[in-house]
Amino acid sequence: MDQAINIDIGTSGIRAQLLDLTDPSVLRTAILSRNPLPGANVVDHMDFAISYGQDTAHEILVSAVNSLIKSLKPGNLKRIAVCGNPIQLSLLEGIEIRDLAFAGKNALEKMHVKSPERDGHIVSGNEIGLSIDVDVIIPPSIRHEIGADALAMMIKTGFLDSSETCMVTDYGTNAEMALKVDDKIFTGSAAAGPAMEGQQISKGMLATPGAIADMRLSAGGWQTLALDEKLRLVEGPKINLREGTFKTSGYPVKGITGTGVIALMYAGLVTGIIKPPHIEGGRIRVGKGITFTEEDVIEAGKAFGALRAGHLTLMHEAGITYEDLETMYMCGASGTYVDPHKAQVTGIVPATPKRIVQCGNTSLELAKDLALDPDYLSCLNEMKKSILANHIMFASSPTFAAIYIQEIALWNEGMPLEKYNANLEKSGIRPIPKKLQECIIERKYERDIRELGKSLEIMEPKCGLIATIRCSGCDTCVKGCPEEALSRKNESFRINTARCLGTACRRCQERCPEKKFSINDFKLELPGSAEP
Repeated sequence: MDQAINIDIGTSGIRAQLLDLTDPSVLRTAILSRNPLPGANVVDHMDFAISYGQDTAHEILVSAVNSLIKSLKPGNLKRIAVCGNPIQLSLLEGIEIRDLAFAGKNALEKMHVKSPERDGHIVSGNEIGLSIDVDVIIPPSIRHEIGADALAMMIKTGFLDSSETCMVTDYGTNAEMALKVDDKIFTGSAAAGPAMEGQQISKGMLATPGAIADMRLSAGGWQTLALDEKLRLVEGPKINLREGTFKTSGYPVKGITGTGVIALMYAGLVTGIIKPPHIEGGRIRVGKGITFTEEDVIEAGKAFGALRAGHLTLMHEAGITYEDLETMYMCGASGTYVDPHKAQVTGIVPATPKRIVQCGNTSLELAKDLALDPDYLSCLNEMKKSILANHIMFASSPTFAAIYIQEIALWNEGMPLEKYNANLEKSGIRPIPKKLQECIIERKYERDIRELGKSLEIMEPKCGLIATIRCSGCDTCVKGCPEEALSRKNESFRINTARCLGTACRRCQERCPEKKFSINDFKLELPGSAEP
C-alpha cells in the first residue's frame, strides 16, 4: 500500500496524517500539542532562531517532525507534503529567515542577507534532516510575508473564487487575514497572541482532550462544553457565574482553550459579571482548580483587540463600508469550535457580514492535496503569480495603531464604547456598529481536522535546553516559570523548549537574586522522540 504524509506546521502545534494513496483516505492522525520552539508566537520563534542560531532551531523543529512521522508508523512511504507560514517552513528547511525578520532593505543589505526564493518546490527528506528520505513538497508563499498557510485559507474556503466582498481569517496566534473586493485582495497578520490558543491564560491549554471549548446557557447556569478524545464537543461541568460555583459532571476538564476563553468572555459580558478589565468577585470558577482571572481578561482583550483592529484596518484601507461585507470565512481550530455569535459580541468577527462560514484547518487540507497529487504544486506556483495582494504591515500602519490604541483602552482600561467610537471618528475611521447584522451561519465540519482516520495520538515534544549553574539552589527561577518549563536537579537546569514562553517572558533570568542564571548558558538537548 503506497502511503504519504501531510503536515501542518502551526505556531501553536503541529498536525500530521498518514494517507493511503490507493483509496485515497486518512489512516491515522498525530498531533504535537505544542510547537517545540520557545515562545507563544512566530516572532518569538524567529527571535530564538536568530539569537541561538538557526541550526539549533532547525534541529529542534526537525526532531519534533521526526517524532510525528515515527508515531504514524508509515509503511511504503512515497512522499511528505507540508504547509505553514514562511518562518516555520524556512526553519524546517534550514534556509535564511532574517529577510522575514527585518522589513528594511538597508538593514538586510548591511547584514548581506539575500532573500531566498519561496516558490513551491520539492526537497529530499535527508537533505533537511528528516528520518525518512522521500520527497518533501513545500508549497509557495504569495509574498515573503504571506505564506502557504494564508494561500491555503484563500483556496480551501472558496474565498478566491467568490465574486462578492468577503473576508477570511485563520483564528490562531498570528491571525492571518485577507479581504477580497472585486479583483483586489488586501492581506495582513494581526499577531493576536497566545490567548487565541488558550496560552498565557492562567488555566489555559491548547485544543486537546479535556479543554473547555464553549459554553451555553442552560437551566440553572452555564453548561461548559469540552473536547473529548476524538475532539468532539461534549458536556463538562455546569457553572453559576453569579454565585461563583460549579457542579462537577460530564467529561472531566483540565483547562480552558482559546474558544473557551471567548465563550467565558461572552458569558461574562452579557451577564455583566465581566466589565473589562474587572470580574465581579475577581475570578470565575469553571471547574476543580480551574479559574478565569482578571489577568486573563486583560490577555484576552489584547488578542480580541488585535483581531478587530486588523479587520477594521483592512476594510478602511480597501475603502469599503462595514455593511459591504457579504461573507466571513473562519479557519483554524478556534475558527471551527467558536460560536460565531459569541465571536461577534467579543469583536473578533465583524458585526456586519450576511453569512459566516466555519471551514476547519485549511493548512492541513492543502498539504493533503499536495500529498495526494504532487502535480498540484505547479498549479499553486502559477496561482501565486496571478494573486495580486496588497499586504498591509500592521506594525507600521497608522490606521491599525489608531484602532488598536482604542482596543487596549476598551479592554484593559475600561473605556466606554461611546468614547471608543468618538476617538475613531476623530482619526477619520468609521465607528463600529452598535448592533450585529443578522446572518446565516454555516459550519462545514464537526472538527477542525476533517478526517482523523482510525486513530488519533496527541503528544508533547520533549526537546530541551540544558545548563549547569552553580548557585544556592533557591529555585526562584523554577518557581517563577509561568508554564513550568524550567526544572532543576542539583546543578543541572533544563528548559522544556515547547513550554518556554521565550523572549516575551525571561522571568527565570530576570528574577534570579544571585544574577547567575543566563539563558545564553543553555545548550541543546535532543531526545530523539516525543512521548505520548
